[in-house]
Amino acid sequence: MVTPQRTPQLTPLPMWRQLASHLRERIQSGAFATGQPIPAERRLADEYGVSITVVRQATKALEAEGLVVVRRPHGTIVRDPHARPPIEHRGLTLDADGRYTDSGEAAWADVGAPSYTRTDATVWHAEVFAIAPGEPMLTRDVLQQEQAGHRRTVRLLMPFRVAADLNTPWLDDPHLPGPTAVYGWLQDNGHPLTFTESVWARMPVSDETTALRLTGATPLLIVSRTANTNGRTVTVEEVGRPADQTEPAYPLPVTTARPAARRTTR
Repeated sequence: MVTPQRTPQLTPLPMWRQLASHLRERIQSGAFATGQPIPAERRLADEYGVSITVVRQATKALEAEGLVVVRRPHGTIVRDPHARPPIEHRGLTLDADGRYTDSGEAAWADVGAPSYTRTDATVWHAEVFAIAPGEPMLTRDVLQQEQAGHRRTVRLLMPFRVAADLNTPWLDDPHLPGPTAVYGWLQDNGHPLTFTESVWARMPVSDETTALRLTGATPLLIVSRTANTNGRTVTVEEVGRPADQTEPAYPLPVTTARPAARRTTR
């Protein structure tokens, strides 16, 4: 039998904030065990005498704080600080028509319209593109969100010099399309591509903290994908996500070493 709980009414806070505060106390006290689901929405609604909407608002606030994670079909789980984040299998597919598909891309939708700016190459980008620091680059930035509410930033960079040398349409119209569309155009126009990805972490800047709804000292995990043709880097795509929300996974190629030739003695 469930013992009815009284939601604190000491302040004029909205009901969902009061419920979030009460659930937070139960998580921090250990009443809700780490790594285990909290009671189902309907049970919490009955226990506290509130609507399902209030419960969902409260649990969403706790998720934004990093106290719980939504893991279907298990429900809302009290976050384990030692648990591994969900695995993200990285990869690209090229079909017979020259179209690229990014694994997992369909799960993400743009939040608002992309922004297009002219940026100057940093020292790091200059090294990647083999250009001088400060050279102008076409830049496309967009914020994306998946169904669970997690967010990521996607930035695509192409130097103006590359846009001109490869006779791309974006020299005159700086509105770069999405990365896979750019890859497809390059492929269709005689520039076959190879790709390299690297992963590193850094602390977010203030606008990223707000856009990605970061709390505490959560670092960003940056997945940087370079597209290369004929030994030249033509684009860099940078995807930024909170480091506790993703674990990129890749196939590990195995190179077979040839046996060393035997030396003969006479």
